[in-house]
Amino acid sequence: MSLKTESGINTYAGHFDLLINVCKGFGQSYDPVPVNLQIGSLMYQLETVKKSITAVDVAIPVYLVAEGARMKKFALLAPLATRVQAVAGVLGLPDAVIVHIKEVVRKIRGQRAHKIEPAPEPNSEPARHISVSQVSFDEQIEHLNRLIALVESQPAYTPAESDLSVDALKTLLNEMRSTNSDVMAAEVPLTNLRQERNKLLYAPKTGMIDTALAVKEYVKAIFGASSPQYKEVNRIQFRNRKP
Repeated sequence: MSLKTESGINTYAGHFDLLINVCKGFGQSYDPVPVNLQIGSLMYQLETVKKSITAVDVAIPVYLVAEGARMKKFALLAPLATRVQAVAGVLGLPDAVIVHIKEVVRKIRGQRAHKIEPAPEPNSEPARHISVSQVSFDEQIEHLNRLIALVESQPAYTPAESDLSVDALKTLLNEMRSTNSDVMAAEVPLTNLRQERNKLLYAPKTGMIDTALAVKEYVKAIFGASSPQYKEVNRIQFRNRKP
C-alpha cells in the first residue's frame, strides 16, 4: 500500500470526526435506535480507528528504514560481481569456471542468456517468456552464495583488491542476509497492523465507512433527501472498498 493511500485513510478519520460533530449539531433530532449509529458509539469507533491508524503510522518508518538499508546493501552486488568476473579472467581461472561465473553474474544483473527473437509475423501473438530478472532479494543472496563457492574453490583466485576477496564477499553475503531479515521482521507486523486497520475501516456493516454511510441514510430518513441537514452530511466524502 502506497504512502498516498495511507494519507487518504487518515483523511477518512477526519471526515468521520466531522460527521459526528455535524450530527451532534442536530441535537435531539438525531436519535437513532441502532446503537452503532448513536453518538457515543460513533465516538468510540472513531477513537478505535485512530489508534489503529497511529499504530500503522508508527510501524511504517521502521519498515522504511529497514527497506532503505537493504536497498543500499543490495545495490553493491551487481557492480561488485562484475568486477569479480573481470578479475577472475585476469587471474587465469579455468574457462569452465569462468563460464559459470559469467552465468551467475548475468543473473545478478538481471540479463537474459539469449536475445529474444521478435515475433515472425506482425500480427502474431508474442511468445510468453519467463521473467528475465532473477532479482528477488532471496535469489540475489543465492546468486552471491554461488559466486562465492565458485571463486573459493579456485586457489588461483587471489585478487589484490581487498573488497573482491572471498572473505569480503562472505561479509557482504552476511550483511545482505541480515538486512533482508530486518525488512521481513518489520514487514510482518506492519502488514498485520494494516490488515486490522483496514478491517476497522472497511468491514461490511461494522466498518467505519459503512457506519458513516448508514449515518447519512439515517439523516436522510429523518430530514429528507432535499433537506439542508442531509446535504450537509452528504458532502462529507467516504468511499468503501473490500478490506
